[in-house]
Amino acid sequence: MKNQNNTNICSLVTMLVLLTSIPATLKAISPVKAGDANAVPKLIVGITIDQLRSDYLTALKDRFGEDGLKKLLNEGRVYSQVTFSLDNPDAIATIAVLATGANPFYNGVPSQQIWDSHLERRQSVFHDRNYNGLYSAESLSPKAMSSTVLADELKVASAGASRVFSIAVDAEAAIINGGYTSNCAIWIDDRNGKWASSDYYKEFPGFVAEQNVYSQALYSDLTQTTWSPVEESRGRSVIMPYHYKTDGFSHRFYEGERISYTAFKTSPMANDAILGLTRRFFRDGYLGKNDSYTDMLQLTFYAGTYLKERPELYAEELQDTYLRLDKTIAGLLNLIDKEVGLDNTYIYIVSNGQTLSRTTDIEGTQRGLFESKRCQALLNSHLVARYGQEQWVKGIDNNQIYLNRDAIRSHRIALREIEKDAAEFLVLMDGVDDVVTSCQILNEDYSARVARIRNGYHKATGGNLIFSLQPGWVLDTDNGSRAQSQIRHDIAPGIAILFAPGVEATTITVPVDATQIAPTIAGQIRIRAPSACRAAALAQ
Repeated sequence: MKNQNNTNICSLVTMLVLLTSIPATLKAISPVKAGDANAVPKLIVGITIDQLRSDYLTALKDRFGEDGLKKLLNEGRVYSQVTFSLDNPDAIATIAVLATGANPFYNGVPSQQIWDSHLERRQSVFHDRNYNGLYSAESLSPKAMSSTVLADELKVASAGASRVFSIAVDAEAAIINGGYTSNCAIWIDDRNGKWASSDYYKEFPGFVAEQNVYSQALYSDLTQTTWSPVEESRGRSVIMPYHYKTDGFSHRFYEGERISYTAFKTSPMANDAILGLTRRFFRDGYLGKNDSYTDMLQLTFYAGTYLKERPELYAEELQDTYLRLDKTIAGLLNLIDKEVGLDNTYIYIVSNGQTLSRTTDIEGTQRGLFESKRCQALLNSHLVARYGQEQWVKGIDNNQIYLNRDAIRSHRIALREIEKDAAEFLVLMDGVDDVVTSCQILNEDYSARVARIRNGYHKATGGNLIFSLQPGWVLDTDNGSRAQSQIRHDIAPGIAILFAPGVEATTITVPVDATQIAPTIAGQIRIRAPSACRAAALAQ
């Protein structure tokens, strides 16, 4: 049912693009005099920065140059406290919230990877075997999304004339910001380091294919690349987080004798690679060169810790990432000004704050270890004793338990009954703080207790039981990794910056919900908000 519904969304977006193909539409959105606050821009640039924290920006502002992040902070409309009404969100879930103006319950993207209960394995939320990868072994498409994004709404407004490209470090981020109708979404493949895409998209630029083959390929660069502090960091204290001196660092992106592209993608060099590819889009005339319609470029950068590890392990690297990101943003703004003109461009920056939550186990703080395999075995034994011999529990993933729906149907057991029974057993286990069932989420319980869990749940991919652990308990997963799993709100809020002619420079410190950012941007560029968005735009 999910695939059919989302295919219908894709078809509807395409149909709307075709039906609105009339000259009056193009004329209505055509750019006017540069610098006019009422002009429709020649180019819209959306910049998503994964793991960017507003408090770190404030702490490092004095070390930034004048033409990058500081320029945006001083001259843009800044929302410094962007929060998410979700429990335990990952980066991709929060990026989808920012792009769609809707929580996962409505936008269809609850996490980067989801559990396939039929195959009993994790896979990308955008896995789609109907499409083939370009320079990648992954089969992906945006059809899992239950909502349009700003890129789709621009396509509709321009009757399909606008050119839209999305570039990111990871596939899921590129796909989200590109939406259903972008010309192409491009990312860095984990295995071969090439610029990759899917044959779902109709326009994979030839110069990108060339870069994958010739000397510009990332492989050629990384064999000679060493990451060490930029000049501005040397001999200066590290002001984040709780480290007061610098010993320097040096990293080469190798795992054994092979290049580790996953390590490279968590370094600021990946941001530079995205900027380098962006230069080619402008040089080859792909963006902002037509006076009859507005183009869009979506870029996703990374500002988290190296290897996605704990900040205290890589504090100096994290600071260096912010300083290098500032230079990358300055280079991007200079490029846009040279090729299109900042007066002809609407730029917005959004971030998800910090969603990574690895912590150090300090003696006395860890209360217990919750073993998922043991939990699965005990719960299955309990259900066997109640309902007969079956594999009742299919798997546990991301604090969700998946029951065997086929067996439940064949035994003619009411789903509500077996979920309630399983929840009552599970909540008595050591370390379990709370358990919510899918029936509660979908049918009956709209209490504040369930609301945040419901926001992050999607019926097509969610489990039957969602559990949280007591503070101090650590979840030991099937793959042997350990992650702090107690319920939390945002570790640190994100930030949103609107930077364009006619947008007043000001800073709003009152917390705003992340779902309000997309409709606010949509209103300013005079297109519709994404289809699943239910939030109101922020007051201007």
